[in-house]
Amino acid sequence: MQRLRGIFINRDFGLLLIGRLVSQLGDGIHYFAMAWLVLDLTGSGTALGTLLMAASLPGILLAPFSGVLADTWDRKKIVIAMDVVRGLLVLTLAVVHATGQLTLPILYVATILLSLAGVLFSPAIMATVPGLVKREELAKANARNAFTNSATGTLGPIVGALLLANFGYLGIFVINGTSFLLSALSEAFIRFPVQEPLAATSNPKADFMNNLKDGFRFLWQNAGLRVLIAGGLLLNFLFNPLFGVVFPYFGKEVLLMTPEHFGLSQSSFPVGMFIGTMLVALLAKTLTKMRILTGAATLQGILVITLGLLALPAVHASLSTYGVLLALMVPMFLMGVISVQVNVQVNTLMQETVPDHYRGRVFAMFGSLMQLATPLGMGLFGLLLGFIPVHIFFIFCGTMAVAVAASFTASSALRSLCGDETPGPVAELKSA
Repeated sequence: MQRLRGIFINRDFGLLLIGRLVSQLGDGIHYFAMAWLVLDLTGSGTALGTLLMAASLPGILLAPFSGVLADTWDRKKIVIAMDVVRGLLVLTLAVVHATGQLTLPILYVATILLSLAGVLFSPAIMATVPGLVKREELAKANARNAFTNSATGTLGPIVGALLLANFGYLGIFVINGTSFLLSALSEAFIRFPVQEPLAATSNPKADFMNNLKDGFRFLWQNAGLRVLIAGGLLLNFLFNPLFGVVFPYFGKEVLLMTPEHFGLSQSSFPVGMFIGTMLVALLAKTLTKMRILTGAATLQGILVITLGLLALPAVHASLSTYGVLLALMVPMFLMGVISVQVNVQVNTLMQETVPDHYRGRVFAMFGSLMQLATPLGMGLFGLLLGFIPVHIFFIFCGTMAVAVAASFTASSALRSLCGDETPGPVAELKSA
């Protein structure tokens, strides 16, 4: 029992963690099955890409608005309702599939609706976590969340493949829909913290827009958060397309790897994330947030430059097949360890410094900005890949990551935000 308390921190956070674990695993299974189903229906990679784009657009376009709702409405009701909605949507897909009526347009509509529910769910959860644990337990709580993300991201496709082989699409839809409803049941027993109500007038539309503007103003007037977001935007813009577009091209077209070997090289990243979650508490005790952020960005840059050196023809041509595999797996593993430290510290820093009644808006806007950088980078890198050698991408992106670390180090505003070991709350704003 003592060990379980250590894992779950407390009753309420434990229920939240279990609920997220179940629904996120269902999510991973669902999107794996959706990809295969679209290919079965159409045989078109374009159709699959369009579906994935449709799933990402609500998060980019609507997240700032959902953040206002997460600060205005009861977060417990939001969290439970969105899991119930997602569960019923997926179970409806099961019924439609069972009757033989499932078509690509129905999948598009269902995917967009599921994404919309997730857009409202995420900021409500992130804004709630600081009220469920003690301040000194925030890093530990965010490490647990990072662990469930990496675990479900790794296990989702594996479990999805096994379920698809044994139960087909209908079985997957039923299991996934049920997982969302079980998650909602777990969340119903959580004692959510009491929210501070936002100022309201007789004009709800004006209140909504004023609250939205207040969220943007809060971010803009906090110089430390501006630096943090700018650095995150640049790294997302560079790293997501680097490993989403360039890295697969490098493995398949340049190194001529087999699918099994390439999959093995990619799997070392989530393994690194697993290990990284176990190191969060130790590093948080021995290093300040500022050192973790700057050190992680520097190390990530060095590791990416190392991959760039491997991409040089004279280097990878001199290595055996297993030498190349090892040279890919080690940097990817270490980057997985490092990425967890960054994500945990950024989330903890924002949860500690942003007042409760701003958290929904701040986290939603932050997430929207991070997602916005990804499709832009994907398009640009895909266009340039036909003209620029692969090693240039890695060396350039790695160098830019080191430059981001240097800018973090030079920023007095970010140092003030981190506050060494004990960052304090920032000053609040008055409504315009």
